[in-house]
Amino acid sequence: MGLATPNAAQEGDIRRVHDPCIVKAGGWYYVFSTLGGIQIRRSKDLMRWEYVGEVFEEIPAWAKKAVPGVRALWAPDISFFNGQYHLYYSVSTFGKNRSCIGLATNRTLDPADDRYEWVDRGPVITSRPGKDDFNAIDPSVAFDGEQPWLAFGSFWSGIKLVRLDPETG
Repeated sequence: MGLATPNAAQEGDIRRVHDPCIVKAGGWYYVFSTLGGIQIRRSKDLMRWEYVGEVFEEIPAWAKKAVPGVRALWAPDISFFNGQYHLYYSVSTFGKNRSCIGLATNRTLDPADDRYEWVDRGPVITSRPGKDDFNAIDPSVAFDGEQPWLAFGSFWSGIKLVRLDPETG
């Protein structure tokens, strides 16, 4: 299968975009990706990208305490429900299951909007070595009607699925 425009090239700051998720809001496409405090980029046409910043200026204190040695937040997933954006992210160190999935919310994705503010809601689910047979990483939200569900995990005992509160995420 070939690309519709095989010679098209993306422009802008597109370096180091790992584990991306994308959402369209207000005429913009927003990409969130692994590194630091979750990087944000946006584009009107999916070709020309601009770096917007990060969700967190630094890793939340609760995350550093829960997962000693964490250096970056990983594998974000974003959904819009209950009037706000819900950004789930992984807190982990490679190869260990002392991990958490955190949640940050925002009413808008437009940094020029007065309501733009990422609010850290803390951990949603955690895994602990010697206690849990799963790894709380790699979140992905799916919906059954209006009911949000969180799929997560890998390694250890595989993928898990938990019901989320539709009011709070």
